[in-house]
Parts: sequence; C-alpha cells; structure tokens
Amino acid sequence: MEDKITFVKLNKDYYDILKEWWHSERVKQFWDNSSEMEEDVDSYVLKGQKSFYDYYIGLYEGVPYALVMTSEQKKDDYYEYYEKYLSNTGKTYAIDFMIGNPDFVGKHLSSITLKTFIEDYSDPEADRFIIDPEFDNEVAHRCYMGAGFADVGEYVVKDGFFKGKRLHLMIRGREKQNSINTK
Repeated sequence: MEDKITFVKLNKDYYDILKEWWHSERVKQFWDNSSEMEEDVDSYVLKGQKSFYDYYIGLYEGVPYALVMTSEQKKDDYYEYYEKYLSNTGKTYAIDFMIGNPDFVGKHLSSITLKTFIEDYSDPEADRFIIDPEFDNEVAHRCYMGAGFADVGEYVVKDGFFKGKRLHLMIRGREKQNSINTK
C-alpha cells in the first residue's frame, strides 16, 4: 500500500481541493480554519510566499486524499510545550495531518500515510517529529500511535485558534531518510 502513496508540495493544482476539504464539517471539528490560516495558505499557493508551514498533498494512486503540514521547530522559534523535546542531534518538525478526501476516510490509510511521509522526508537532518492531537480526537490519537508516535505529555493551549484545548504531546524519531522534496 505504501508504494501507492506519494506527496507533492501544495500548488495551484490542488488549491481548490484543499479549500473544499478545509470547509467540510468533518474537518472543521479539529482543524484551524481561521482566516489567518486561510490567508497563509493563499499567500503560500497563490503568491509563492514563504510560510511558517510547508504544505504537502498526499496522493493515493494519483488521487489527492490527505494534507500534511510541517514546520521546523527551532530553539529560538518553537512552541513552549515542545522545548524539552527538540532534537539535540538534528532537526525537529511539527506535523499537522488530515485525511481530507471523504472517500478515503475509514480506509486505514492514516497511520501508513504518516509513516511513509516521515520515512521519506528529504531533509537529512530531520530526526524528530512532533504531533499534538486534541484529547477529544481519539481517532487521531490512535492513528498517530499506529504511525509510531509515543505520548510524552499533554498541555492546554494558552492562545490562538485552539486556546483552552487540551492536547496530547507525541513524538517520533525517524527510521530512514529518502525522497520527499522539501524545496
């Protein structure tokens, strides 16, 4: 199944599809769909501007079905909750993830998609990944456990879109480095 999954950087070809996913009721439950986030995606795709995030579309046999967002967590620019989990030997990336295409929900692709993404991520210095699902999203928590993430703690968000939400803090190391182009 992993050999049927590929990733491309978000571009204009997938822009309308992502917007459709983002505004679905299923995704709105757990996803930051604020105007600031939407403006960030618009600038990234339509204007080619640098973002705090890099956006990747997951394709299954060429059909778009998932979104993976990454943001490098640097010592001087990290979420305070991540501080003690930053890698000392390489780079740490935070990940946000969703199965956006409703035709792929319940197909048992989430864990496999995240494993494939992490194992193939091309930054050779990336050796730690962090993800933080809401406590109310047990499906995501199980998915991330299945992708090799381990619970290391929890926190309550102090500000922003998720203010007041309780989140799991999960980390995962990287098993191999391969081919997803981060440029």
